[in-house]
Amino acid sequence: MRVSVKKKAITSVALISMTDVVFLLLIFLLITSNFISFTGINIDVPTSKNAHTNINRNISLTINDNEEIYLNDILIKKENLIEALKKEIQKNPEAPVMIQADQSIALQKVIELIDAAKSAGSIKFFIAAQLIEE
Repeated sequence: MRVSVKKKAITSVALISMTDVVFLLLIFLLITSNFISFTGINIDVPTSKNAHTNINRNISLTINDNEEIYLNDILIKKENLIEALKKEIQKNPEAPVMIQADQSIALQKVIELIDAAKSAGSIKFFIAAQLIEE
């Protein structure tokens, strides 16, 4: 008794595996994308042609048009600023201090924030600006 084996070519496309691959790619892209969050404080940031986004975790220092100072979105009194900054810098010594100021704020107020950051021990800081799209 002889058993015959037929070799048959697969003619159908397995769409289930294709949808699995597309779904896994979508999940991978969503997980690896960088989401940039902006502070909830309403300020008009000055503009710059050379502005760029820093994705690393920063210590946010913000002053609005009412001259209220926020440290990482928390309202703070000016006399408590240096101590609070020291605590934040001790948590992450490599984190730069991102200074955001409303464009109507006098330059002297921004310099005072820079001095406070330096007094607290920060060695890296930058001033936030919006990119002008041409």
